[in-house]
Amino acid sequence: MIEGESILTERGRKAMQNAGWAETFEGAREALKRWWHIIWTSLIGLVIGIVPGAGAAIASFVAYQQSRAFSKTPELYGTGHIEGLIAPESANNGVTSGTLVPLLVIGVPGGATAAIMLVVLQYQGVTVGPDLFMESPELAYGPFMAMAVTYTIMIFTIFPLARYMSRITVVSTTYMSPVIISFTLVGAFVPREYMFDMYLALVFGVIGYVARKTGYHVAAILIGVILGPLLEGYFLRALKMSEGDLMVIFSSKLANVLWGFLVISFVVPYVMDYRRKRRQEQAASAE
Repeated sequence: MIEGESILTERGRKAMQNAGWAETFEGAREALKRWWHIIWTSLIGLVIGIVPGAGAAIASFVAYQQSRAFSKTPELYGTGHIEGLIAPESANNGVTSGTLVPLLVIGVPGGATAAIMLVVLQYQGVTVGPDLFMESPELAYGPFMAMAVTYTIMIFTIFPLARYMSRITVVSTTYMSPVIISFTLVGAFVPREYMFDMYLALVFGVIGYVARKTGYHVAAILIGVILGPLLEGYFLRALKMSEGDLMVIFSSKLANVLWGFLVISFVVPYVMDYRRKRRQEQAASAE
């Protein structure tokens, strides 16, 4: 952003100046055309949200990576491709409902928002757990219904405002960049209130900049940084519980299903890339 005068291209700036309600509805139509993409990336967010301690950040990056891996046009990702925008946002919304499952059933928050809800429920004397659904079903199912109503209301409130809220994209990066960097540093400082975390954010900012300039995928790096500590912690815990037996990671039917999905997520992109190259070669030879 700092390298350019605007996050929009010259064509994008002209389009934004002339944008009206027609473009707003066109954006909605483009999203609805990709209803299946919205559904399966939302399910990724839902599943990750159910996993205790995962949260929206992991879901967003995983959904983006999976969307790109299974896309017929992965080269368009990172250029404003609409599917690259749909995937993380759909997963982010899916997480919101998923985090309520471990929160209300076992009392373990799935993310920061769920953790705040847990504090509020405990302050009000509500004991979360399986008994909550039997003893106080109105409290257990209330958040789910409230979220459904909220999303419905948002259609009629946020949608009309989208035309005006999008105007922020025309603000010069001279003003946008310092504001974004400031919020990023504050966000890094707040959880633990360590100055070290602010320096760490700057270091990873430089790493991300170098990665973009050299062709590395920043989303993949972030997934590794976020999932790495969780993977290590759960792996060591599993080894302790199984007394060092590595086969414990294949001892559950659910885990084996997830292993299968993992293998598929690795293999399918290569298969699709191979088929895409074959089609291009055939088209070139036909010409």
